[in-house]
Amino acid sequence: MKKILVIGASGFVGKALAWQLLADGYGVRCLARKPAKVEDLVTTGCEVVQGDISAPESIQQALQSVDAVYISIHTLAPQHSNTAGQNFMDVEMNGLQNIITACHSQGVRRIVYVTFLGAAPDAPSAWVRGRWRAEQLLLNSGLDVTVIRPGMIIGIGGQGFNMALSNAKKRLAILMGNGRQKYRCIAIDDLTYYLAGVLDHKQTYGRCYDVGSDDVLSNNQLIDVIAGVIGRKHPAKLHIPLSPLKVIAPLIERVIKMPKGAMKGILDCIPIDSVGDPMPIRSVLSRPLMTARQAIELALAQSK
Repeated sequence: MKKILVIGASGFVGKALAWQLLADGYGVRCLARKPAKVEDLVTTGCEVVQGDISAPESIQQALQSVDAVYISIHTLAPQHSNTAGQNFMDVEMNGLQNIITACHSQGVRRIVYVTFLGAAPDAPSAWVRGRWRAEQLLLNSGLDVTVIRPGMIIGIGGQGFNMALSNAKKRLAILMGNGRQKYRCIAIDDLTYYLAGVLDHKQTYGRCYDVGSDDVLSNNQLIDVIAGVIGRKHPAKLHIPLSPLKVIAPLIERVIKMPKGAMKGILDCIPIDSVGDPMPIRSVLSRPLMTARQAIELALAQSK
């Protein structure tokens, strides 16, 4: 039985992935800064170890005797005290280098990395440009790397979906930006299907894959579809301009202890469409995907 390390299992995608791998019969070890956040995984036989991507020794220990590693991290979130003052992408790049070094040291060749649909070297957002650099770092590491790029992930616990769901329940939805940016939607169950599915497909080594259903929705449209599913009228929408928010972004970062530049990275990312091309991966993993509406209905049913 292969043993798989999941880095980021306390997050929305990482935890869902760990459940998927366990269901598929893999041995799973999770690395978490706060193991208490993944206690529910322990009852199913998952091994949980405490550690952080910014601590090389903990990465070395976590990678001992594993066959592959999944990386699902979110450096826009508050980070470990050891990373205080660092730019948000410095945290990620340094952490990824620690993982690469440990993989070479421990003889672990297989890496699957969850990133962001739309990552590009010339993107207007520092976060999206940084994600592209992170992909390149891994792809040029000499290891067997596959990059999976989702857009709007539909499931309870996903930040983007939770925000849209909250707005759909109101008479007046409040959105940052004009709400017209487009996202290719994917159910969390379909995302974990792709993540687990590429593990043993050698043709995916060295490749980046955009993943998602055929449904591309704007933020405004997503809120209206959710409202329809829960039986509410489409809410009126108040769009907050991004410019004044960018002015106070450094203050927001200090107050909620986000890494330097993270809030501006989020705001710069908002106007960017995340559409991509989902067809290449479908030639490898061909299961039909849920529509956005089906994914919303499932997410709400599972949350009851």
